[in-house]
Amino acid sequence: MKLNPRVLLPILAIAVGLTFSSTRAVAQAQPLSTNLPVAPAKPPKPLKFDGQVIASNSATITVRSRENAMLTQTFSYSPAVRDQMIKILNKGGYQFGDKVVIHYKPGTTEAVRLQGKPSKPRVFAAPSSSQE
Repeated sequence: MKLNPRVLLPILAIAVGLTFSSTRAVAQAQPLSTNLPVAPAKPPKPLKFDGQVIASNSATITVRSRENAMLTQTFSYSPAVRDQMIKILNKGGYQFGDKVVIHYKPGTTEAVRLQGKPSKPRVFAAPSSSQE
């Protein structure tokens, strides 16, 4: 069967017209907005690390976990905790083995709060030299 050009040309014109008219309809269609009002994001709750002090100074505190003795973590201080820690260090600071709970921001190692009472500083007396 041989196609007649008089029939083929209108069919081709209709096909081209449908192709371009459908893309225009899609381009003009606007999606419905299903967005709900966005509530302000709440800051995440601080996480807790319960442990024993290994070492501490005015910049960091290194703590061993109470549950897993192989797990140690070093925390830096937020500005508010740094002021608190300087006051504690002036009185003698945390000693090895003191029990503390450190509240820190998720995903960071910055302490935002310290809980735990520092023990009395250990003072070592100089050996007496009066052995006559």
